[in-house]
Amino acid sequence: MRISIFFIYLCIVQRQFFYICVILSFVLQGCGNLQRQDDDVMANDSLVIGLCHQIKDDGTPNERILAHYILARTYVAMGDVPQAIEELQKTTAWADTNAIDCDTLLISKIHSQIHQLQAQAQESTNTAFWIVISSVLFLVLCVAGILFYKKRSKTEIADSHESKIQETEIYILFRNHCKHPQQVITKEDWKALEDMVDEYLPNFRKKVDPNHNMKPTDYYICMLIRLYFTPSEIAAFLDITLQNLYSRRKQLLKSVFNIMGKPEEFDRLLQNQG
Repeated sequence: MRISIFFIYLCIVQRQFFYICVILSFVLQGCGNLQRQDDDVMANDSLVIGLCHQIKDDGTPNERILAHYILARTYVAMGDVPQAIEELQKTTAWADTNAIDCDTLLISKIHSQIHQLQAQAQESTNTAFWIVISSVLFLVLCVAGILFYKKRSKTEIADSHESKIQETEIYILFRNHCKHPQQVITKEDWKALEDMVDEYLPNFRKKVDPNHNMKPTDYYICMLIRLYFTPSEIAAFLDITLQNLYSRRKQLLKSVFNIMGKPEEFDRLLQNQG
């Protein structure tokens, strides 16, 4: 390595031996055999690159072609394929194929290596593209899996609460009242229903009646809707008409959720509260 650098240095200082010394440094690197397609012309040494830049700036056309070629092969050894392609493409600006001393073998080799490096660069780009796509897809699947798991967990918790609610004595009592409307629902029954809702649906009252200033009948309507009793069943519990219940639900939609809409929308919003 030191010998080759020494000869390149001589090429710069002693102009009359310029081209001969560059070729000699080629040979001393073990890379002067231009018949090989995979020869490594220079090592990745910053001093070598600096000297080659000096040669391509001051040399003859053939010397500049050779300097660009040396730089290209050096950049290949360094793994910088785009810079290597750029250096090889610069050689065409100096190539005079009509000149007697034109190194046609080197020019042919340069064109071949441009195509090889471009194919290599394209393959690397395609590989990087698919790596990015695969990473994005993997990330999307992970996020989707996490969201699905969270949603499923919430659903399972909600289902568990609903099951426990349906097993309570007070819920069963109200369900039995639907089958036997002649039974009387007492204030104690309503209070037990409120306590059960507070226990299993602790956020329900906070959303529906946070200040505890709602009329008892209106809160009973809200609880029964949340527990999936039908309008007919609720009207029977409260001894009111369906039309009266329809109007109360519309009013409650406005007062609780500040929405103007149909009673069915009020039912849907309540049943999502827990």
